Amino acid sequence: MIILAFAFSLIGNLFGQQQNVIKPKKWGAEINLLWPIFPGNIYKGQVTYETWRKNNIAGDVFVGFHIRPSEFREEEEGDFANYALTFGYRQFVWKGLHFELYNAFGPGFNKNNPVDGKDYTSWDYEVGLLAGYRWEFLKKEKREKMKFSPYLSTQHGFYYVASKSNPHPIIGSTGERPIYVGTLNFGIRF
Repeated sequence: MIILAFAFSLIGNLFGQQQNVIKPKKWGAEINLLWPIFPGNIYKGQVTYETWRKNNIAGDVFVGFHIRPSEFREEEEGDFANYALTFGYRQFVWKGLHFELYNAFGPGFNKNNPVDGKDYTSWDYEVGLLAGYRWEFLKKEKREKMKFSPYLSTQHGFYYVASKSNPHPIIGSTGERPIYVGTLNFGIRF
């Protein structure tokens, strides 16, 4: 009887402790607020997951999408569109300060190319390196109590198209070069 009472007491304490433990917010979702406006007509969203944390140092993995619907591009003077699956790793080094390794893979479409009049479909692989900062809207104590925790982050860096399965000719271009990118992301952690 004493053993049974002890077992029920232990189980009750375990369940009671679990209810009081605040689970850290490991998941997140974010969208890029800048790209639909500047450079325009580009939409990017992703889901993040915090894989590890030790105080202010943490690591997130992410997966998402990058959509650029068809538009006329002056530098190519053809209709261009691309769609990509994005994935990578974000390393936090101090509070919200982080570095990100970005990857994107997906099809690109160039129709009515002015150089030769042909249509091109190419599977492209793009890599990027960014640095940025994530600002939490709520103080840590409040974030831990809320179900959702909003944040804003900005990043700056470079993207480079590392591989194309079927490159299309571009007027005045001798090949791919790294391009500067900046982001302004709104996100929530849950």
